[in-house]
Amino acid sequence: MQTRKKQQLHRKLLHVFFSLLLLAAFVFVGYKWAYPYYQKWEQHQEMLRSRPKVQLAGDGTSTSAAWHNLDAYHEGLKQHYGFVYRAAYETPAQTTVGVDYVIPGLAETPAYDYVKKRVTAADAMTPQGIAIAYNYMLITAYDADHTHASVIYVLDKNTGKYLKTIHLPGRPHVGGIAYDPKGMQIWITGSKDDQSALMSFSLAKLIEYVTTNKSAGEAIKYDVDIPITSIVKASTLAYYDDQLFVGYFNEDGHGKVASYKIARSGKYKNTITTSEITSVNDSVAWSDPDGSTSMNKQIQGLAIYGNKIFLSQSYGSKDSRLYIFPVTAIKNLDEKNAEQVVTMPPYLEQIIAYNGQLICLFESGSAEYATPRITVMDRTLSVNINALLDNN
Repeated sequence: MQTRKKQQLHRKLLHVFFSLLLLAAFVFVGYKWAYPYYQKWEQHQEMLRSRPKVQLAGDGTSTSAAWHNLDAYHEGLKQHYGFVYRAAYETPAQTTVGVDYVIPGLAETPAYDYVKKRVTAADAMTPQGIAIAYNYMLITAYDADHTHASVIYVLDKNTGKYLKTIHLPGRPHVGGIAYDPKGMQIWITGSKDDQSALMSFSLAKLIEYVTTNKSAGEAIKYDVDIPITSIVKASTLAYYDDQLFVGYFNEDGHGKVASYKIARSGKYKNTITTSEITSVNDSVAWSDPDGSTSMNKQIQGLAIYGNKIFLSQSYGSKDSRLYIFPVTAIKNLDEKNAEQVVTMPPYLEQIIAYNGQLICLFESGSAEYATPRITVMDRTLSVNINALLDNN
């Protein structure tokens, strides 16, 4: 009898021991899994507590800097990216356009909510593309929560003052934006029927949208909506010399950049002909200078200025890279052919060359990516191109 009781007691003790061991394992695994998320949340809350007071435009879009006052913004750049800081702030700018313009809407953007079927405030808008069209600076953004409509923020080109938010149809990633000054068309990259597409609307339609009252969340209507089967995931867009250069983002290998000639007469005036799309799409070798070429992986932006080509490269929270090529390298934009490589803050997206300045847009100001571990860029950065090229 005593032996049986001892055996039962031993079994109970073993059961308790293994139960406690299992519980300890669950607690340990849960801690290891959950703590990083808690830590990230706590860091984000601290950033929210220290951000400048949020100011809203009449339509409810935030117009204050999302994370830093101007002095803190400059100090972070100066401390970690001294060469870029000197090229931006210690060399006279050739134009003040794009110098420290606050990216609007990062704290709050009223946009159509596809879940709730009405306009609600989005707090995770993520900047992607930048362009200058007439008297406007245009910045595209998509909702990192994939709930709200994608948008284009319209700023006064000369002052950076927020003017309006243009709502786009659907929730495209809107990787790039470009302006064709001859045809007076704004082009953006997006998707149609689960493949990449080019969409455009006229400058006149943009001006009408900005200067007239629109219903909350009313989407602008495209003039052109063209599927691009040759580009799997269009991530960048640039206009140069009657051509649209469309770049393909690739996380692993080399991407592609295709150039499409814009027709200036006939049925397809100021857009792209069907034969041009077919010709480029059917180019297997990707070697025609009027067709496409290979380029670095993880490319986010492309700009052409004078005899130079600039490519921005970023992926994740590591430092970005700005590659500078001679224009003769257009057929092979591989990093080994770059004349210069400039280290930039993380999350560098689209770049544009304007009047001797390279204006850079970063997505790090989005709540999705802003952390105290990186240099968060919640404004546009304008760098003197001549100073950038003088990297000695």
